[in-house]
Amino acid sequence: MFDTVILFRQALYGALVIGVACSVLGVYVVLRRIVFVGATLAQISSAGIALALFLAGAGVALGPLLHPTVMSLVLTLVAVMFFASGARGRIPPDATIGVTYAVAAALGILLIAKASSGEAHDIFLQGNILGITRGDTLVLLAVAVPVLALHVLFYKELLFVSFDRETARTLGYNVRRWDLLLYLTLGVVIASAMQFAGVMLVFNFLVLPAVTGLLLSQNMRGVFFWSVVSAVVAAILGFSLSVPFDLPSGPAISAASGALVLLAWLGRRLAGRG
Repeated sequence: MFDTVILFRQALYGALVIGVACSVLGVYVVLRRIVFVGATLAQISSAGIALALFLAGAGVALGPLLHPTVMSLVLTLVAVMFFASGARGRIPPDATIGVTYAVAAALGILLIAKASSGEAHDIFLQGNILGITRGDTLVLLAVAVPVLALHVLFYKELLFVSFDRETARTLGYNVRRWDLLLYLTLGVVIASAMQFAGVMLVFNFLVLPAVTGLLLSQNMRGVFFWSVVSAVVAAILGFSLSVPFDLPSGPAISAASGALVLLAWLGRRLAGRG
């Protein structure tokens, strides 16, 4: 029993780190209307995990590159550089993202189908949130803390470029450079979280807490605050419900996030703010 409590506690700590990091970046994802980009990066990241599992099962020796997190990070960063470059020719950006999403999802499923690991399919879809150890949490913190520090340091610039790109460009801001910074931090966080949280939970933390924050606050600092709070509450609530009711933790957290969005929307309606 004591070991089970420690297991859930470590998993909760890891989920909280993932939730906080994703909820901060998710505000930009929602504000800039690049939700589909977030979903696509999550799919590419999961395809990287699937590729690593497939190659490991096939006996391919690639050293550290074969680690699922490393492979996921490499593919995600390649996609980030492509999306941030704007080099898409005559194809509309949303079509390019759609094609990338479909191909990454299909390749991921095909690779997972041939992976030798029996639990590979569950890891691909739902992650392994209950498998997070103290060491994993420290690794997640090592990724999340510098990323969040960068966003605190360049808060005004990232927000300005997100809200008014043309004015920012007129005032001398290198918009593409700030886009690249945002995409890079987004890609790093997604890739580091994907193996543990899976596509569904990472995408949940990128979108739902930010929506809750936008519903609850009229200013941007409040949006970030409530986004983080809702991610933390959803993680704690999801874990609290998953234990006594024997529910999968990831979907339970996602359901809790959805409930918080609904409560925020109802509260806004009752307050007469539309």
